[in-house]
Amino acid sequence: MKSPLVALSLIAASAMLAPAAHADEGLKWMTGCWRTADQSYKEVWSKPESGFLFGYSLTYDETGALSFFEQARIDGGAPAVFNAYPGGFGPSEFTEESRARNTVTFANSAHDYPQRIVYTRKGSRMSATISLANGARAQTWDFRKC
Repeated sequence: MKSPLVALSLIAASAMLAPAAHADEGLKWMTGCWRTADQSYKEVWSKPESGFLFGYSLTYDETGALSFFEQARIDGGAPAVFNAYPGGFGPSEFTEESRARNTVTFANSAHDYPQRIVYTRKGSRMSATISLANGARAQTWDFRKC
């Protein structure tokens, strides 16, 4: 017979690994492969699984060679947390600031740049905008499905 302590430990461990389904269904619109029209940037997001979304992005130079990559993970919950690993280093955490249908904003005012990340989906297109907390130095990528 298993010890109650072992059973409680297993339950506690599984609870720590599985964020609320909030990010699962609420952000599934991000799922897929997204690319800019000039093919210089690609972003890929997994289907939500167990409260997580996993993503990566690739930036290409003018010759088509890979010049930068970033890995990312969104941890479900209320609020969700966007974890960025630029060049494989990190994480830099950005907490969900707001969400509406097909748009989500993550923010971390203590981070140097960016301090705000906004994803928006409109039909078969998606955009990502990074900026300072006040909206300054904004950069936007407009995507189409790969």
